[in-house]
Amino acid sequence: MHDEPVTSWAQRAPFDTFTWLALCWESWIAGRSDRDAVMARRDARLTQLVAWARSHSPFYRERFRSLRTASETLGALPPVTRHELMADFDRWVTDPAITLEGVLAFVSDRERVGHPFLGRYAVWTSSGTGGEPGLYIQDADALAVYDALQAVRFGSTALRPNFLLDLVGRGGRFAMVAATGGHFAGVASMQRLRQLNPLLRDRLRVVSILQPIAGLVRELNEFQPACIATYPTAAALLAHEQAAGRLAVRPAAIWTGGEWLSVGTRQHLREVFGCPVVDDYGASEFMSIAFDCGHGWLHLNADWVVLEPVDRDYQPVVPGTPSHTVLLTNLANKTQPIIRYDLGDSVTFKPGLCECGSALPALRVEGRQDDLLAFPAPDGATVRLLPLALTTILEEEAELFEFQLVQNAPDALVVRLEQGERAAWGRVYEALRAYLRQQGLSHVQPVLDTEPPARSPVSGKVRRVICSL
Repeated sequence: MHDEPVTSWAQRAPFDTFTWLALCWESWIAGRSDRDAVMARRDARLTQLVAWARSHSPFYRERFRSLRTASETLGALPPVTRHELMADFDRWVTDPAITLEGVLAFVSDRERVGHPFLGRYAVWTSSGTGGEPGLYIQDADALAVYDALQAVRFGSTALRPNFLLDLVGRGGRFAMVAATGGHFAGVASMQRLRQLNPLLRDRLRVVSILQPIAGLVRELNEFQPACIATYPTAAALLAHEQAAGRLAVRPAAIWTGGEWLSVGTRQHLREVFGCPVVDDYGASEFMSIAFDCGHGWLHLNADWVVLEPVDRDYQPVVPGTPSHTVLLTNLANKTQPIIRYDLGDSVTFKPGLCECGSALPALRVEGRQDDLLAFPAPDGATVRLLPLALTTILEEEAELFEFQLVQNAPDALVVRLEQGERAAWGRVYEALRAYLRQQGLSHVQPVLDTEPPARSPVSGKVRRVICSL
């Protein structure tokens, strides 16, 4: 039974459309302003956010109790982690109607993916790359900001001038090739858009990476998308299928995100598909952090989000230096304030302005760098497994977030678990075996390693899917 009726986003569409149009205009103006004007907008919004959080979030009221004024400098505010916020969820949010119990009940129902929570909020779940999943509530204002930033700034310089005509000429269909089965930001956003505009329902499709590659290819060939959004590893796999003649699509653009996109992979995708490749940087905490300018950099939407590159001690690092982590502040969302939040990514800011001429800060991100795995099938073919498909299976089916998968032989998959998680081996084994059987790899045997996950000696982070052949 549902706790409340599942309503459609279309009921809010008239008001949200007006807000979105106003934000699109504001984003266009800000994107053409100088650095000082952008920073002035950022600082004004930061002051408002801190004051709001102190007044409406019991968590932040206590956290900021030693601050003298609401306009303290950003560096004076204490950083927070996902663990701290999730442990105090009900006191973190500013709407008392939102409770952890209610949100957990909502996300446990996969039929509700993309539907509004309490009739007005989007709920997104994050992956557990930091060892713990997160639950993020996006209010109407935040959603309008994300939509406006993507509409106005995403691909504005990286795409061809005739992109929109090309998109319409190729059918205007958009496919997101992604992990399904949970309330993930990208998939939930696609479902929300389909509700907002019935005319888009047949032109927007989510294609699951959890299915065998033959099914994925067949679905894309039938749909013939004009634009494909996916992870770099999945895009590389699709390029392999396209080059082999099994996939036959003509996209006007490939949109990548969620993982690190190498220069070589970008170039290969361009050559195989004959279209621009546009990268972006986003998260469940803030969907539209930075966008691709086409000059090898991502530009921070600095009027709506703050990113602070810091070292292990949360001290700032200078431009040109890779950070240990980055602190994110979401200036758009007042329902679930995120202020100086340890996002866990390593970023490098460009000293000075980018060659594209934008005044928005330019950066590069060291994102996920998990490996694509390849196993021989009984018929002699090669079956490739996407890292995000494997990690999604373990997160959603085995409810495990701290692990490492290593292919160290053609037919072996080694699983490394932390000492405290080894009791979950039975769930892990069954989830992996079921997935491998679905992929035609019943002969591949998951094996529990005696060693825990290996961490990078530099960052201390865990690569979750590794090919060591």
